[in-house]
Amino acid sequence: MSYESLISLRYLKSGTGRGFVSLIGFISVLGVFLGVASLDVVLSVMKGFEDELRDKIIGASSHVVVMSYEGDFEDFTEVEKKLAQIPGVTSTNPFIYNHAMLVSKYDVSGSVIRGIDPNNSASVAAIAETVGKGSLPAAGRNRDLLFQEGERIVSGLLGKSASGDPPIIIGRELSNLIGVTMGDTVNLVSPYGKIGPFGPTAKIRKFGVIGIFDYGMIEYDSSTAYISLDDAMDFFETQGKVTGIEIRVEEIYQARKTGGEIAETLGFPFYAKNWEDSNRNLFKALRLERIAIGIFLGFIVLVAALNIVSTLTMLVMEKKRDIAVLISMGARKSDIRKIFVYDGMIIGVLGTFLGTLFGYLICRFLQTSNFIKEMIPFDDNVYPISEFPVKIEPVYFLIVAVSSLLICFLATLYPSYRASRENPVESLRYE
Repeated sequence: MSYESLISLRYLKSGTGRGFVSLIGFISVLGVFLGVASLDVVLSVMKGFEDELRDKIIGASSHVVVMSYEGDFEDFTEVEKKLAQIPGVTSTNPFIYNHAMLVSKYDVSGSVIRGIDPNNSASVAAIAETVGKGSLPAAGRNRDLLFQEGERIVSGLLGKSASGDPPIIIGRELSNLIGVTMGDTVNLVSPYGKIGPFGPTAKIRKFGVIGIFDYGMIEYDSSTAYISLDDAMDFFETQGKVTGIEIRVEEIYQARKTGGEIAETLGFPFYAKNWEDSNRNLFKALRLERIAIGIFLGFIVLVAALNIVSTLTMLVMEKKRDIAVLISMGARKSDIRKIFVYDGMIIGVLGTFLGTLFGYLICRFLQTSNFIKEMIPFDDNVYPISEFPVKIEPVYFLIVAVSSLLICFLATLYPSYRASRENPVESLRYE
């Protein structure tokens, strides 16, 4: 260990007349500690919230959607064959998207009707777990059981409901709105019926509720219902046409690139929409919020850096005689600077290390404990999530730690420079 390191460590220890400076040093360490820990925890929570919201949105829709500028299109099987040859595409499933009203004997609600193909494994897999979650009782559920039960219910769209009517699966909030549950019947009403002697007449058909899905997002759960693709074609009279084709890709963050290749391959009148573009404003707002919170919490580290400046400045004033003696003994100005840079960096490294460790432990606690969920229950009507999300991202921890150390290093430059400029003659004149 160099003598500069030994001297810097000695200067940081409490001794006679050193209590006040040591207290400020401790406060500096505490400031860095709190700033780093706060940043790590908040950024992890924000990242977890973003990923949770992204997964729910993708689960309710798809990675890429192919549609036509001309509206519904008929040759969707040929389009699927072309899509299957594009690298990165893992599955395709055609769908019908339309609006109608669901009417029960208790209430009525407008809804989005999605026709899906129960024979398509991608269609079934996309909603199976959510259907199991909404249809099974809460006790004793595990993910495999939810998926298996969901698969069974979604496959039931191919047949008939218990009442003998075509089957339908509705959202949890929608079922609450119109007062129905599994086994009940609802009337599906479309304003686009046939033309009668007194003008257009609404088209009405009974459907039996065979399942209830639960995405955990009220926007979807209160406004969406699933029926089979054949029933949707028959009810909306699309003559074998579909609204579009949902596509799943290998890497979700390559969805924009894959969508561009799809649009280029299919050509006009087809176009592709990816999940990022469809929810661009939402995720931009979340990223901007994460950056803003990071900047605001970063001021805690800056305040701690100012404390480092004041601590080292007072240390330099107190140790003028020691500095003069060292220079008289042949110490170079660079050696004097190193002593006080080491002092500041010891504070920075100690605060950063403890803050990073504490932040990680807090994140692990939030991941494994129900403490926050019990203390702050999440209302599904207000929040799109049901529990406190935390995603530990090592790169965020690394960025926060490096930024903290850089700020602490910059805080040492002025005091160390001032120390190296001390005139030993002036300092020792009255000794």
